[in-house]
Formats: sequence, structure tokens, C-alpha cells
Amino acid sequence: MSNKNIISFVFILFIFGFITSCSEESVIYSEVEISEDTVRTFSLPSSRSKVFQSFPKVGIDSKLYFGEVKGNKNRFSLLQLTLFSGNLPPTEMSDLLADSIQIDSAMVYFETSDSLDLANFSLHAILTDQESIFDEDSTNYYNLDEYYDFENNSLQISEAIINSENILAPDTTGFDTLKFMIQDENLETFKENFLDTSSNPARTLMIREDGHFLNSLFTLESHQSNNSPKMRVWYKAFIDETTTLDTFITFFSFEDVSIIEPPEIDEDDPNFITLNSGSGLRSIVEYDLTYLDSLPRNAIVKDANLILDFESSNLLEDENFRVVVAALQDSISDWNFISPTDEDFEYQSYSVNANFVVSQNQDNFQLKIPIEAFLQGYKNGLFTVDELLLYSANTNSPFDKVRLNLNSIEVLYVEP
Repeated sequence: MSNKNIISFVFILFIFGFITSCSEESVIYSEVEISEDTVRTFSLPSSRSKVFQSFPKVGIDSKLYFGEVKGNKNRFSLLQLTLFSGNLPPTEMSDLLADSIQIDSAMVYFETSDSLDLANFSLHAILTDQESIFDEDSTNYYNLDEYYDFENNSLQISEAIINSENILAPDTTGFDTLKFMIQDENLETFKENFLDTSSNPARTLMIREDGHFLNSLFTLESHQSNNSPKMRVWYKAFIDETTTLDTFITFFSFEDVSIIEPPEIDEDDPNFITLNSGSGLRSIVEYDLTYLDSLPRNAIVKDANLILDFESSNLLEDENFRVVVAALQDSISDWNFISPTDEDFEYQSYSVNANFVVSQNQDNFQLKIPIEAFLQGYKNGLFTVDELLLYSANTNSPFDKVRLNLNSIEVLYVEP
């Protein structure tokens, strides 16, 4: 056979193989027909679980919390302001202490969508040589031994009295304003202990309700809100011997946080799947997934739900609760770790595998969370860890707490 004929023969074989391969249909899981002969089921009981405490999260960050609710005490809130003003050209905070500047007054103000007719708020400058007090090891957490004592390291610079003559009542915009005026004898304290960023670089204020009038929840808008806190300073700038500029500048909120003192963790909490973001309670469940390895190679998990029944909760009748379930990146190395306040154990931070994170609302005091994607991924080697992390969603109130009973997972799969 000549070289030309050989090349033609090989080319024909290639075309034939290409056409044949293109005629093969790919298996699409959602289009697999289920018949009684191919449906199989099995049950996955949990092998162990634990409740542990992480650094708390205070739910939706657009609010600052005050008052007592569901056994939680909102001790105070912290607000850090920007170093430079929002005006052009930007003015550094300490520039207001120049000899050519005379400060007349200042005001720190917050927006609120809540009504209030009785309270006594105070505003304090935090005294610290730290540039920032906002870090994971301190915020939202009042009962850590190493927690900075803000209340005893601060100076009061203003107060706002809410009474029958000065109530907070949102107008047609949906908001009213809580104002802290800084003037007269408090002005020097404000200048020396807040504006002087060389000695107090944190630029942080504490807002506290001192009258113990708040027996329900009261909120202010935080720096995450479109109605974030601000500070305005009125001053005179002496340009020369004959020219004086009477003006003001505005500083904006940069960071803020509410400090919560949650109820003590109940001794029965570890006996359930207990979730509460205000106290940092989360849960981990482990399942023996080795049975998945014995399934046929082309088996497809069509239905599997993690079902949790409510044992108890502090939810009101019209309140909902959403639970997040996520795969873990790494296996649990120490199942005895319970709390970051426990000095006997090294703190463990559990990383989430972003390939599986789902959330579900409770329905009639039960949670039914689909996890077939996790089981299929585990069978196919996408996941290698057989533990799941459960925690309260950010959309929940940080004060909501639930105890859940764990059920076995009923798995339905098919063999195409």
C-alpha cells in the first residue's frame, strides 16, 4: 500500500471515531429517569456531635444594640471615627488643635428607627494607646479575661437625656436622631482625650445607657447603614489678622460594634444541636459516610435531607430561624475543644469548604436541609471530611437561641 493510501485510511478511521464519539450522550443527573427497579435507599446515623463556642457574631451589622432582650444584656457600643474629615480638602482630626483653630462645639449623632421616651445615654472617649481596639479576639465578647476594660478606661464627654420633653419618634423618613452635644466644660476633655490622636490614636467612643431604663431592645444605625453615625465639629479658623472663617467639618464612622453579655451557657446545651450567634454557640455533626464508597460508580444521590426537630427555643410566635449547614475544610483534630475561654485547650477555628454551604428556614418547628449535593460530592471525591458545621444565619437576631434534635439522614439514590 502506498503512503498516500495509508494516510487516507488513517484519516477515514479518525473521522469515523470522531463521529462515533459525538453520538454518545452525556449523562445529565437531572434527566435520569427513575424507575422502581433502580431506586435504592439507606440510612446514615450520626456517629457523634458536639456544641462549641466561637467568637460571637452580632447578626446584622447595620444595627447597634442596647437594652436587655431574651436574657442578653447589651452593655454598650463602640464607635471608631475616620482619621480625616469628609470635607475637601480633608482635615486630620488632630489639626483641629492648631493655634489658629478655635473649636466652638461638636456633636456626635446617630439615627434610629425605634421610638423611645425614657433613657439616659452617655458618650465616653476611650483611653488607650492602641491604634484600634477592633479585632476578632475582643469585639462582641464581654466575658473574656483579657478583654480590654473600656468602662474603666474612658472619660465621659457628653450625655443625651430622653424624657417626655425630648422623646425619640421617627418621622416620615423612618428615622429620628440621637444627639450628643459636646461643649462648655466637656470641650477641653474632648480635645485632650479624643482629638489628640498622638496620645489616643484609637479615635473610639463608647455609647452606654446608664439609667437602666431599657427593658426591651433599642437600636441605633451602625456604620454599615446608609444612615451611619457621624461627628460634626464647629470651629473658627483665623486666616490672618483680619480674616476669620466660621465653618464646620464632618467625620464619619469607620468601625463600630455592640458588646453583648449573653446568658451563661446552660449545662444541657451540649446535649442538643444548640445554636445562638450572640453567645457564639455552634454545633458540629459527624456521619459515617464509608457506605457511600460501596455504591456503584455511576450511582446518583437524588434526595437526602438533614432533619432537625426543635427541642426548645426562645423564639416568639412570629419569629423565624434560619440555619446554615456547611462542609468543613479539615477534619476535627480535638473533639474536646468547647470554648476559647477554656485555657486547657488550644483555640480552634473551623474553616468552611465553600463548595457546600446551604441555609434553610424552620417550618413548623422543624428544619429540613437538603444535603444530597454534599453526599454526591463526597462520593465523587470533592469532599474528604465527613463532618458538617451548623450555625445561626446572620439574618437571625443574635439573641435567638434554639436547641435541636438530630435525626438520621434518609438517602435515596438511583443507578442509571
